[in-house]
Amino acid sequence: MLDILSAVALGDYLSRGLGQIGLEFWQNVSRDVFLNVGMEYKNSNRFWERVECREVESLAGKEQRFCESNRQLDKDIIAHFGSATPDAKYYLLHYAAGWDSNRNAVPLLLLHGAGLDATSFCDVFALGYIGLQQQLVELGYRVFALSFSHPHGDNYYQALQLADAISRVRELTGAPQVDVLAHSKGGLAAWIYLAGLAAIPYNGEVRRYIMLGTPNGGTDFAFRNPMFNYLIYISGSNGVMAWDQILSLGSLVDCSKQAIFHDGCFPGQSQMLARWDEEFALDPLQQDWWSTYYGGFGLISHSRGIDAAIQDGGYCIQKLNRHGLPPEIKLAVLAGDKHFLNCFPGEGSAPSDGLVLVDSVLNTDGLMREGAQLLEKTVLPLNHLELLFARGVGRWVDQQLRD
Repeated sequence: MLDILSAVALGDYLSRGLGQIGLEFWQNVSRDVFLNVGMEYKNSNRFWERVECREVESLAGKEQRFCESNRQLDKDIIAHFGSATPDAKYYLLHYAAGWDSNRNAVPLLLLHGAGLDATSFCDVFALGYIGLQQQLVELGYRVFALSFSHPHGDNYYQALQLADAISRVRELTGAPQVDVLAHSKGGLAAWIYLAGLAAIPYNGEVRRYIMLGTPNGGTDFAFRNPMFNYLIYISGSNGVMAWDQILSLGSLVDCSKQAIFHDGCFPGQSQMLARWDEEFALDPLQQDWWSTYYGGFGLISHSRGIDAAIQDGGYCIQKLNRHGLPPEIKLAVLAGDKHFLNCFPGEGSAPSDGLVLVDSVLNTDGLMREGAQLLEKTVLPLNHLELLFARGVGRWVDQQLRD
């Protein structure tokens, strides 16, 4: 059986020494664990009747850093933005078929998660599934979706993009309120806006808010699962790392641009962090488990530790949990508890959807602090990405949105 240094050397060989063959090998592995490595999606426009590039003036000039692994990859989305690394002031508003004619008069706005875009609600990672967008259109909803300019962007910036999108949808449809459905990280941008923490006030424009797999209690996945960092690095995946240095080809390599800390290119990721090590024990059999979580040098890596990253994120999860949603909003929360991502095990130290702990998703005390009405909290046997296309999710969402 390989020791860890031999495994590292083998990974280096497969990813670099074999050229295109090695790259294709890791692309296949990465796709199997939903890490979205280098997938240049084509013809996503076919899922939308119209796509509009919008500008938020208050975000003009705001810094938004990208690295090679987290640029926009969808060819049509790049064309709409005019760049694979668009400025923070831009976002895309997508109009689904029936947006102005379907029978349900309240518009529904979809918000994607980290490393994704609006197409994730149609055909995530080109896996060929019929997504929530198509299912909800078929059920008679007037569906819109937002593509944030940065797949891992600052949640406070994205809250302003959401505010503008809500205003635009209300203008287009004449509806006094909209419903919002958020997957994963997208739920934090919505929470920031709805709780009045954005740079623009919330004015009661949302009727119901549906959360799918959002880490309401925060996440420590990258720190709790050290070897996922190695897989991200060698595959070039669109994922964030808890390591800022990694052993590669016998030398420590600086990978801080892809790290979760303040000098990296993933600002929205540090805003999602919270420690769960007191509730659920770390796995001491994982390589560099202590140094990854608490900081320092391990055998193959260096990390500044989760506390430093939480500080870099401005203690966002803690702040959010002190500010609830307004009492007029009706909220529904869905978690998955299938921790296998295709054939690969994901987060297994506690019940999870492979990426986000069930206890974190169902942690709604902060959301309800100001009196928002909880419609339902549900757990289904799904992983994090299956929340975007499983038929049972479409039916569940329909039930939550009905009067």
